[in-house]
Amino acid sequence: MRLCLFAVSCLLFAWLSAGCTPKPVTDSEFRGFCYTSEGGRNNSCDTITMCNVYDSQVISTKFASRKACNDACNDVYNELAGPNQFNGCMPTIGVGLTWCSKYCNSNYPE
Repeated sequence: MRLCLFAVSCLLFAWLSAGCTPKPVTDSEFRGFCYTSEGGRNNSCDTITMCNVYDSQVISTKFASRKACNDACNDVYNELAGPNQFNGCMPTIGVGLTWCSKYCNSNYPE
C-alpha cells in the first residue's frame, strides 16, 4: 500500500512540475510589455520606436546561444542609452532590456 501511495505521489508531483514550467516569451508578448512600459507613448518618448530597435535587432534574429542573444540585448541598450539619456526614454529602454533578456533566457537553452 505504501509503495502504491508513493508511486501515485511521484506521478502527481511530476505532473504538477510539468505544468509549472514557464513558457517561452513570444515576440508578441515582448512587444506588448515593451510598448506599454511607463504608461505607453507620451510627449517625451515614443516607446514603440525604442522597442522596435530591440525587436528588429534581437527578437527577429536567430542566435546560436543564449549568451549571444543577451549580448545583443545589451548592445541595443548601449546603443539607445547614450542619445536618449535626457529625453524621458530611459525607463522604456530599461524595460526593453529586461523583456529582451527574458525573451533570450526563455527561448535559448543554456
